[in-house]
Amino acid sequence: MQQSLEKEIKALLKKNQSKRAIYKMLVTDANKSELTNLLNNLPLNARRKITFGITLFIVALLTLLTIKQSLYVYLHSNTAASLILGFVGPIIHIYILRELLRSHRLAYQLLPFLSILALLHQENRILPDMYMYICMAILSGILYLFLFPKKEHIEYSQV
Repeated sequence: MQQSLEKEIKALLKKNQSKRAIYKMLVTDANKSELTNLLNNLPLNARRKITFGITLFIVALLTLLTIKQSLYVYLHSNTAASLILGFVGPIIHIYILRELLRSHRLAYQLLPFLSILALLHQENRILPDMYMYICMAILSGILYLFLFPKKEHIEYSQV
């Protein structure tokens, strides 16, 4: 049900329908909370098109950092436990990449926080990586504020 509802919402957003109009069109008693959640997690198509280049730049930066981190873990892990624990970061990066490419709100919320948090790790404070993490944090924070403004947020009780 969620996949078909999400596809239907994405199709209506591509037709430049407003979120409130989509909500009024698709709401039922059974899917009210799911519809609200999906609409709040997807940006309007016009805004998504405007920010597509910046999103691809963030995806490229995150891909480079993921590959670098994966190689570092693979080459410098001594035990199986350190290898498994070392791949936690790249796995989280891959999940965020997936969410960025799907333009979901969660990626734009998590990426600034995780990018700043990554700077606490000593190996990420070398010059190119440090600038990449700072750039990702700033750009994803700005994109979050642009793609998901508070005025478009749909409350569960709204009809």
